[in-house]
Amino acid sequence: MKIFIKAKLNDVPRLNDHLDEWNHELQIGDQLECSAFTSFQEFRSIRKRYPRGLRDIIVVWSYFWNDMCPKLKMTRKFYFFMTRERHRTYSHTEILGRICRAGFRIVSAKNRSGYLHIVAEKKSEPLERNDSTVSPLLTLDRVGKDHKMLKVYKFRTMYSYSQYLQDYVYELNKLDKSGKLKNDFRVNIWGKLFRPIWLDELPMLWNVLRGDMKWVGVRPLSAHFFSLYTPEMQELRTKVKPGMLPPFYYEKKSPVGLDEIQASERRYIEAYLKHPFLTDWRYFWGTVYNILIRSKRSK
Repeated sequence: MKIFIKAKLNDVPRLNDHLDEWNHELQIGDQLECSAFTSFQEFRSIRKRYPRGLRDIIVVWSYFWNDMCPKLKMTRKFYFFMTRERHRTYSHTEILGRICRAGFRIVSAKNRSGYLHIVAEKKSEPLERNDSTVSPLLTLDRVGKDHKMLKVYKFRTMYSYSQYLQDYVYELNKLDKSGKLKNDFRVNIWGKLFRPIWLDELPMLWNVLRGDMKWVGVRPLSAHFFSLYTPEMQELRTKVKPGMLPPFYYEKKSPVGLDEIQASERRYIEAYLKHPFLTDWRYFWGTVYNILIRSKRSK
């Protein structure tokens, strides 16, 4: 069975509610076909229609009105009253993330005739909604010591609903040499600025102060990334608290690929279990040296 949505998702009020309803009408493996007009396509259309100077003003206004106002608490009600939730624009990431949050798997997402055409397959019931705002501070579920899930704090560096797309981006692009998702289109402009110098991770200091994490240690991983590790490394990782400064930045030669990253983490964990204080002391100053002198950076 397939449900075909004729209306653009931009004109569907209470989009999340409708996505949930469509999900309930389908069986596992059934498909939903729909289309949307993304914010990028909107900006490109504006730039074609208006002269330089004026078009830049309209682009900024369009971003504020159509993207920010529906999410900010102080402007949300006014926006919905004025627009009746019609002609709303979404980023490419957000529209796919909303669909995945509703229990669908993206089969294809292609630009066609100026619109993003999407085919999605039902894989589960809708997931809990917890990313409908543009708050600069995020709480993310990560695997901690003894397999306990902990809340990690970070500054937002991705578009809304990005966390629901992690499996999709992995299937699409796999991992790069640093062990992170390759060509991750979920990263927004702030992420491209903040991530190389770790500004997005400053709120994790609160996790360190609370005792959930420590200064040096393996990165706190999402359930998806954790599942990519070998069972042996999964068990070894959960014997220690995660840290802000991972072993990756201590190595003189940066590990390439997930296998080398796991080997790097194994060396750290085995050394830490034998000599906790001395190992963290050595790794901390080695990491500081590599960052300041060797100019190692995050992605």
